[in-house]
Amino acid sequence: MKGKWLQFRIILGLCLSVVSVAQVPVQPVQWTGTVVPKTAVRAEANIVIELSAEVQEGWHVYGLAQLPGGPTPLRVTLDANEVVQTAGAPTGSSPVKKHDTAFDLDTEVYNGRFDLNLPARVNPHSSAGRDLIPVSVRFQACNDRVCLPPRTVHLSVPIEISE
Repeated sequence: MKGKWLQFRIILGLCLSVVSVAQVPVQPVQWTGTVVPKTAVRAEANIVIELSAEVQEGWHVYGLAQLPGGPTPLRVTLDANEVVQTAGAPTGSSPVKKHDTAFDLDTEVYNGRFDLNLPARVNPHSSAGRDLIPVSVRFQACNDRVCLPPRTVHLSVPIEISE
């Protein structure tokens, strides 16, 4: 009888795990990127790479500034490329400040839609024409029951460089 009860509990646990995982969206955050200005830019021009995120209802993403020992902070990096270089630290929409009981820390989070801005400068020897700027965004998405492992999303943001 004990062996059957143990088997039942194991099977029940596995079933509940599958149900819990099935309720987690594949990715609760969708990212898009654009360059400002939206018109063609010259070599050596200053631009801003604007990233927009849409976080599904009930989920949040931790902000750019987090205390040590807390959740994985949001990170935006310009990947190695021949087109542009970073020209400053990323900034973003104002996050919501809240106490996170999971970490027992005050944290900054984004809910719903938010934007990030990464200042950049077009390299002096960039060729005229259309190109793509490689940007990486590392973030952690959580809801009130589960935190997904930190994830890095790679975006290709289009830019047009004039003569």
